[in-house]
Amino acid sequence: MATTILIPTDFKVSSLEPLKALLQFQAEDSINVLLIHGIYLSNSISDLLFFDQSDLKIEMAGKEYLQKLEEMEKELGTKVASVRIVFFSGFTQSSFEQFTETNKVDRIVIPYELNFDWSHKKSMDVIPFLHKSKIKKQLIAWDNNQYSNKSNQTYVTALI
Repeated sequence: MATTILIPTDFKVSSLEPLKALLQFQAEDSINVLLIHGIYLSNSISDLLFFDQSDLKIEMAGKEYLQKLEEMEKELGTKVASVRIVFFSGFTQSSFEQFTETNKVDRIVIPYELNFDWSHKKSMDVIPFLHKSKIKKQLIAWDNNQYSNKSNQTYVTALI
């Protein structure tokens, strides 16, 4: 059975770096990746009835991000069984724990030096939920120096 890993995303192409970095140290044969983004849902009953995650992905992620993700999936081949974008809309830690249990999350990857942009009007910061979770966490950082011949090399990976 494949390991399921949760990675936060703000739908900037740079937020895919933790996934690339993680795969340098991957011990499992194949993993399922959940790219999580927190959202505030409307209180309108009609909005909730007609809520469609696929429309929201296109609206929030944009074509560039989705195209880069698709390219990355092809590039990774058998290392990754699946990559899915999921939305979390809870307000409590217990709702987050239920979310991770439902999605069978085995490990959470927390990017070390990535500054997320939660400026979209529907976006919610999920990082505090990740830190407080009881699930095993992996801290990942990488060298993003564009002037280095070793750019984008992972230099820190630690289980916390």
